[in-house]
Amino acid sequence: MPPGGRIVLKLRELILSGALPPGQRVGEVALAERLGVSRTPVRHALAVLAREGLVVAAGARGFLVREFTLKDILDAIELRGALEGMAARLVAEAGLDPDVARRLEACLAEGEAIVAGDSWPMDGDQRWGGMNELFHRLIVEASGNQALTHALSLNDTLPFASAAALVGGDTSDPELQRRHHDVLRMAQQQHRAVLDALRQRQGARAEALMREHALAARDNNVLFQSKIPAIAERRPEAPPLAFRM
Repeated sequence: MPPGGRIVLKLRELILSGALPPGQRVGEVALAERLGVSRTPVRHALAVLAREGLVVAAGARGFLVREFTLKDILDAIELRGALEGMAARLVAEAGLDPDVARRLEACLAEGEAIVAGDSWPMDGDQRWGGMNELFHRLIVEASGNQALTHALSLNDTLPFASAAALVGGDTSDPELQRRHHDVLRMAQQQHRAVLDALRQRQGARAEALMREHALAARDNNVLFQSKIPAIAERRPEAPPLAFRM
């Protein structure tokens, strides 16, 4: 994750928690003062959130927080799992390119370095977000399916849909932080299983694993569900999902 990644994580959390509610106008100066940072990382963070569909440009006066529901998030994550599952199947059936395999293994090594210690690194969430985005992108690009890649890029513009849109980082709730990191540890194990299936040319297994892996992102968002009553109330028919470990 590039410099300013901590601010990106924090702003995602503020939006998901409702601290920055839908329709609120946000600008560089006000956010920089609120977070106690300079305007440069805030400017970068807002550009990232705009690409992810969390905020929309409001002319020269900054951005507006986009309205969305919890169901919107979960639907988009499920669709990502289906698309990435197809990509993994295509890669496995065609045979994993050795260079792609090496780069995926490097992602796993980075992930292991993050999750292996007794305590979570201070920059662990930032590092995980960048590694996770690369791991998923390598598989999608290796599929060679342009229609799939285009469909996934459109889905990635929905709130919290992309592999890069990690929720977490700064939180004052130690139990929430612990459970959030447990989800990422589980995701690391899933990455290893996906790479093994790709190497073994097990297309159906690779597809199923990637679909299951998308649920880690779903579980991570559901962890914060108690912090977003406003989102849940706007779509009461969206069922709560049980956190699984």
